[in-house]
Amino acid sequence: MLFNPAFSPRLLAAPLALALLAAPAGADVLNSGLEIEPGQFFELGGGQKGGFTVTGRNTGPSAVVVYVMADGPDANLVERGTVAPGASVDATFGPGDMAVLRNTSTMETARLKLKIAGDISTLGMTYSPDPAAKRRLNPR
Repeated sequence: MLFNPAFSPRLLAAPLALALLAAPAGADVLNSGLEIEPGQFFELGGGQKGGFTVTGRNTGPSAVVVYVMADGPDANLVERGTVAPGASVDATFGPGDMAVLRNTSTMETARLKLKIAGDISTLGMTYSPDPAAKRRLNPR
């Protein structure tokens, strides 16, 4: 007999659930070759339940300023630092925070190789000429 009537598919449920829990969460890391046009901002996250970390290197010719915009109606851009060409970035953002990266050049495209890890399943990503102005127009 090929099928044993005493066998229950439910017997597989517990080992399968344990195997899934032990599996690496590949969806929790994103690798990006990011380009930011001259004078533009790149916005990452905002409103997500968990935090995330951005690490990597500036591979382009222009410096990039990293800001955080905390969640909330009165939030402002707070500078975290500047990533010079060839330098590394390692910045952590909390639940609800938005990472904002600004290309300081008015002539050259910024290029970064980034790894984004953490609660990334709902991270929004967009480009903006001025995130502070957009925040005043669209308060949360």
